[in-house]
Amino acid sequence: MKSTTIRLLTISQAAIVILFLCLTLGNEIIDVPHYVFNNTPTLYSQRFGEIIIELFIFFTVMIIQILLFRKLYKRIRILEGFIPICANCKKIRNTEDQWEQIEKYMTQHSLAKFSHSICPDCTRQLYPEFYNGETKMTQPINSADAKKPLG
Repeated sequence: MKSTTIRLLTISQAAIVILFLCLTLGNEIIDVPHYVFNNTPTLYSQRFGEIIIELFIFFTVMIIQILLFRKLYKRIRILEGFIPICANCKKIRNTEDQWEQIEKYMTQHSLAKFSHSICPDCTRQLYPEFYNGETKMTQPINSADAKKPLG
């Protein structure tokens, strides 16, 4: 797997599977209820049947978990490592050595969606006549925007 995050997730799931399997089999081999509740010991023939049923349930759950994990893995897109970005225009160089807009790159490589706005510094620089020192503009830019509320 490409991602260390996915690798760590897989290792932790494998550890949980092994722990669950050991606890299930250990319970049937040692007969924990006999010691905890002071019941009569369970016959080995009953334990063997219980082991088969529990293993069937265990492997059914694990198969479902693996299928769900694979489906989830297809949806997960993690950005890791160094991403070459232009210091001036902020375009990102992709794997084909092509430069593309950061919005396009991020949308293709993650589940992020972009909405454009303008920060107060750029508003002050680009539209000084509409900026009054706050984050809101003092007047609309064109007559079509005059009917819309500011902010």
